[in-house]
Amino acid sequence: VRIDSVDVQITGPLAEERSMRDEVKRVRKLEGQDLAHDAYERAKRRLLDVGRGLGYLDVRLMRNEVSVRAEERSATIHLEIDSGQRYRFGAISINQGVLDQRLIDAYLPFKEGDYYSGELLTRLRRNLNDSGYFAQATVSADAEGGSEDKIVPVRIELIAPDRRWMYTLGLGYATDTGPRLRADAEHRLLNRKGHRAAVHSLLSQVKSTLDAEYRIPHRDPLNDWFTFDAGVAREKTDTAESDIMKMGVRHSYLRWGWIESDFVELSTEDFEIADERSEARLLMFGSTLSRVWRDDPVRPTRGMRLNATVRGAHESFVSDTSFVQVRLASKVVRALSTSTRVLMRAEGGWTWKDEFDDLPPSVRFFAGGDTSIRGYEYQSVGPESAEGEVIGGSGLATGSIELDWAFRPGWSAAAFVDSGSAFDRQPEFFTGVGLGLRWYSPLGPVRVDIAHPLDHDGSPVRLHVTIGPDL
Repeated sequence: VRIDSVDVQITGPLAEERSMRDEVKRVRKLEGQDLAHDAYERAKRRLLDVGRGLGYLDVRLMRNEVSVRAEERSATIHLEIDSGQRYRFGAISINQGVLDQRLIDAYLPFKEGDYYSGELLTRLRRNLNDSGYFAQATVSADAEGGSEDKIVPVRIELIAPDRRWMYTLGLGYATDTGPRLRADAEHRLLNRKGHRAAVHSLLSQVKSTLDAEYRIPHRDPLNDWFTFDAGVAREKTDTAESDIMKMGVRHSYLRWGWIESDFVELSTEDFEIADERSEARLLMFGSTLSRVWRDDPVRPTRGMRLNATVRGAHESFVSDTSFVQVRLASKVVRALSTSTRVLMRAEGGWTWKDEFDDLPPSVRFFAGGDTSIRGYEYQSVGPESAEGEVIGGSGLATGSIELDWAFRPGWSAAAFVDSGSAFDRQPEFFTGVGLGLRWYSPLGPVRVDIAHPLDHDGSPVRLHVTIGPDL
């Protein structure tokens, strides 16, 4: 029996809601399909669930009928829905002794008198649980419908954490850095104003860091923070060696869906590059914009990551030299079929400077490595000194395209081409090609790549191992 017609009629204001109109379109896609009672029951349930989620708690089916014409092997579905009156949020009672009320109010995505929404209740629960301030956050709402005043009171119960220090220990590996050990300690709740403190440390053969930070929530404790930090770092590659001390302040907040981070950082860097040792002191002012969107955190089939940073220093403000630098990076993931994806990555940057030799390695551009041009060693691509040692450049341009094919659950194979250059005036592009294997482990995707450099006289192949999300 084939469904030849689906008739859905909605009386009341629910008919004008966009999500309900979208659901009606989905139900009408049953036309032309074989009649299956379970699909029919799911369609009815989804219509009612959408109505209740929008606050029409008294929504009901006035008619739900399937007319079957056995001799014609056809059927018609008739659904009539009465929306009823829309409910509103009632009084919001909060039982807590953890944070100032101003911060608690910032987590509320609605206020008393707003139209009831199941989505907003879910967002409230997520906001409170993701904050890290509470051992337990309970949100309850009497959303059964039938009340005479058409309001839904909300009760929130918040319990302070027993242990306010949180410790994490991590072990990892990447070809660029070798084995890595990370140890962090964070105090999640210093006072009722929501202040936090943390110490982060990373130890590896190439780069080691120790940082301390103090964070203060501003207007929105979800996305608006002031961070005061200080730290030391040591980085040693085949091209350069640096010892860095820094301190600064950063203001991060949400702007039009982007995370903006404005910062001031004072650093001193004692470095050696191409057998020349020097020291640079920089007071840098800058800003970063970033945005990440993905449909799946493990193996996204649609997603994008965008980053833009501008920073600079001037010798009239504490710094030893003057420069302005812009850096842009993006990565896009798109599905070509149910099992095949394409991943595209691009990065570019440019530096306007007084004297390039005065710039420390941390603000020079290098290419090559796991997330740059596979097939080449970490930071091995760039302008060279007279002795043939890589000294970095003032410009950067790299790109990559990768095809990823899932051949069984949790596993995929990849083929890729990477190309790019770090340069001063004219880029000289270096290209690597290769094959890879991906395992989507409980700790995140693990990538093993074998890459061949097309513009290098060194090793014919290079192994690259990385762990972390695609976006």
